[in-house]
Amino acid sequence: MADADKHSWRLMAGSCLALLVLVGCGGGTGTESLAVSQETSERELAQICSLDNPYQSHAQGTVRPGSLSDEKKWIQAYMNQRYLWYQDIRPLDPEASQYTLLDGNGQLQVGRSLAAYFNDLRTQRLTPSGARVDKFSFVIDTKSWNEFSSSQSLGFGWLLRRQGDALKVAYVYPLVHSGLAFEQGVQRGDRVISVNGVMLGELSPQELNQALNPETPASHVFGLERGGQRRSVVLQAQNVSLPQAEYSIVETDETRWGYLVFNSHVASAEPVLLQAIRAFRRSGITELVLDLRYNGGGYLAIASALATAIAGDARTQGRVFEQTRFNDKRSAQNFSMGFYGSTLFSGQSYARLDLSRLYVLTSAETCSASESLINGLRGVDVEVVQIGETTCGKPYGFYPQDNCGLTYAAMEFEGVNDKGEGGFSDGMTPQCVVRDDLNFALSDPREPLFATAIAHRKGLACVTPSAKGLLGSVSAVGQDSKPGSLLRPDWQRNKYIHIR
Repeated sequence: MADADKHSWRLMAGSCLALLVLVGCGGGTGTESLAVSQETSERELAQICSLDNPYQSHAQGTVRPGSLSDEKKWIQAYMNQRYLWYQDIRPLDPEASQYTLLDGNGQLQVGRSLAAYFNDLRTQRLTPSGARVDKFSFVIDTKSWNEFSSSQSLGFGWLLRRQGDALKVAYVYPLVHSGLAFEQGVQRGDRVISVNGVMLGELSPQELNQALNPETPASHVFGLERGGQRRSVVLQAQNVSLPQAEYSIVETDETRWGYLVFNSHVASAEPVLLQAIRAFRRSGITELVLDLRYNGGGYLAIASALATAIAGDARTQGRVFEQTRFNDKRSAQNFSMGFYGSTLFSGQSYARLDLSRLYVLTSAETCSASESLINGLRGVDVEVVQIGETTCGKPYGFYPQDNCGLTYAAMEFEGVNDKGEGGFSDGMTPQCVVRDDLNFALSDPREPLFATAIAHRKGLACVTPSAKGLLGSVSAVGQDSKPGSLLRPDWQRNKYIHIR
């Protein structure tokens, strides 16, 4: 597979395989039998790799020579055993043309072929609102997965959001490093208008993707606009460990707020989370805002530890953070995850805030482990006041599984809290519906979501969603007409388990 083809497939996988859904929508005839017995173990078939597979050098085990058919047999066995909805797997023909894709030169495209087959094995069930229940299972190259889970993805130190035809900066990572967005003075709300001297409207989708998601370190000149003023910045794509949390203490009237921005439940977040909780404890905060609006999930154990720090031992000791329920073949593996109270990777203990109420800021990007954090706290009677937009709706999780240098993530379990509550497949609806406004810093008391929390603290109730979700006392000046979406791969919206 040519480098360009590998890059193309990687980007498609990063957008939840949208193109491959179309490629593989025909499926099989419904009459073929599966080539692999229901009893065949995935371990027997593991790491038997196609000679054309360009990803196998990153396999997490010793590979054996094989064919594309061997890798499909492994997928069958893996899904038959692990998939939460394995009963819904359709009898597709793994040798059908839509699962053996070639490029324009007749070269086999292993990644796209396997992803198309994997994608079409997913359940066709729908949520009460009519959305697909499983819009989350994915496959991605193992190298990219490992980089993501360790916060080592190549980037410029920002999160971008598409807003209609505009591209705006939603978040700038607070990392001072030569060439990254923070050091170059890029701010939340800046509009990207050009790349390397070419206006955004003149770039093809492929050119824009390559500029925003480079595979190798490279410098780019971005034209930015803020308040009618334009300037150019040179940003250097780098592979650095981005801090996934930042915090501040904000005084409003007689209230001392702890404000914690938390963007991903990954290893690099833990040192800042520890510092934040200790600082909040020392400062004697009376209210806490947990800003999860850009948090797509990650390690469930990190969510458990943070929830313990917030609620304290009296509420959480001996209680269940999340009960994980597997399919009926694996019911013996069902287990209850407690409230840990210590970091996942270093084992350091969190301070305890012992709060009975938490303000959580959410968006459609708030997903998976973030939703588990909310649900887990509600399960031990912490009042969680949710402000923002409805979350993504993912009560499911998985163990990442590598085969031949590709990491597969079939949804394997569903989670519920200590009270047995869960099932939020259409998302968690906030008490106060408020849209993200990029014209204010995240901890600015004027920022609409935070301003709503402040008003709620004063006893002001929210208006209905039909009134745009804004409190009467909160100005909508500068608010976007539509929320837009982050330019972040859908496969990064997940929760997964790390064995402690």
